[in-house]
Amino acid sequence: MLTETSPLLRNLGVNQALQSDEQYATKRPENEVLIEAEIDTGEIEDAFSWRKLWKYTGPGFLMSIAYLDPGNLEADLQSGASAGYSLLWLLLVAHIAGQLIQCLSARLGVVTGEHLAQLIKQHYSRPVSITFWIITEIAIIGSDIQEIVGTAIALRIIFGIPLWVGTLLTAIDTFTFMLLQNYGVRKLEAVFMVLIGTMATCFWIEMYMCSPDVGEIIKGSLIPIIPRNAYVQAVAMIGAFIMPHNLYLHSALVMTRKTDPSSYSKIKESNFYFAIESGIALFFSYLINMAIVVVFARVFYSPNEDKPLPGLYDAADVLTNTLGSASRYLWALGLLAAGNSSTITGTLAGQFIIEGFFGKIFSKSWHRLIITRSIALVPSMLVAIYSVNDFDNMGEFLNVLQSLCLPTALIPLMKLTNSKSVMSKSFRTRYICGGIYFIFITYIAILPLKEAATL
Repeated sequence: MLTETSPLLRNLGVNQALQSDEQYATKRPENEVLIEAEIDTGEIEDAFSWRKLWKYTGPGFLMSIAYLDPGNLEADLQSGASAGYSLLWLLLVAHIAGQLIQCLSARLGVVTGEHLAQLIKQHYSRPVSITFWIITEIAIIGSDIQEIVGTAIALRIIFGIPLWVGTLLTAIDTFTFMLLQNYGVRKLEAVFMVLIGTMATCFWIEMYMCSPDVGEIIKGSLIPIIPRNAYVQAVAMIGAFIMPHNLYLHSALVMTRKTDPSSYSKIKESNFYFAIESGIALFFSYLINMAIVVVFARVFYSPNEDKPLPGLYDAADVLTNTLGSASRYLWALGLLAAGNSSTITGTLAGQFIIEGFFGKIFSKSWHRLIITRSIALVPSMLVAIYSVNDFDNMGEFLNVLQSLCLPTALIPLMKLTNSKSVMSKSFRTRYICGGIYFIFITYIAILPLKEAATL
């Protein structure tokens, strides 16, 4: 299996491939195989191949769902409603930084044959790894609350059912979709591509209906400013897009492709195609998120008025009043696709993380599914029942929470990819993504001080 030969890279490095397989076998430790490598990527090819890219296509699109969940949609609509086109540059930078960080995550899985949770367990002390797990679970719960309740809101818009009923239906719906795992990862990936296509169609039709100002879109994408009243929305946008559990998820998903960890050329090929595939997936994500920001910049933003920002449910009424009743259902359908897809990837990430930190503790897959889903379902039900009227403010807080939890995944990722005992060699990408992340976090952090000095 894929994970049975990967530790040779951790112990010896790719460039020592002149030694025999027997020598490698005597030095590699025994590790649990948690992920099956189902897709054969074929022999190494010298030239770029679309057919080869298709074999690697899938993990990046599942990863990109974390950039399209209901929390992202709420961050998008509120940034457009509060700042107009001004935060489009931050949306672009978040996707660029996300691409570079996700490439590190994918490379970690390809080179080592193990995902981030497994490697943290191996290379950090038990107290530290448990702390990382607890913080990551908090981030997953916060993300899942938005995803489950966001899906319930979509069902309420379409069918008018109570929010707590929609929450239960969403949980059942998630179990149904997760059964697709039994039919192979390719079918699961195909479902996600359909859902992403649904979101793109719905939100781009709405953007076309609102007749956006192309010049303002370009200006907002290139000029880095944050309006004084949009500071919280800017921080929430960062947390909504780059989520801790997504780094764990991507490093695990790449292991569904069969590679040869003893071959430097095969590792190089895998990293190349996974980087392209991730870039394509996040490009589509950027276009979808940009459409939502633009729509609410057009239909709601008013720089001279101080009015409450819309939430996921109120957004349907805002669109109906401006663009007509059809826009209401386009919004709900796109939100439903976002919620369904993100609850599935959240469940997958939870499974990988728990088994990565604690080993294969579940005897059957449905035991693992019930436990990981219940961790998020119970808090979501409490929110749906007791905090319905204040969910929009909670959603904003949960997005900020993701930003606070992100370092506990990002720091180990960068440390592990910089370690020659883990990787065959370090990657310059880590400096670039770390630099971008540091720049826009620092910029946002010092902005309030700058504004206070001008008062």
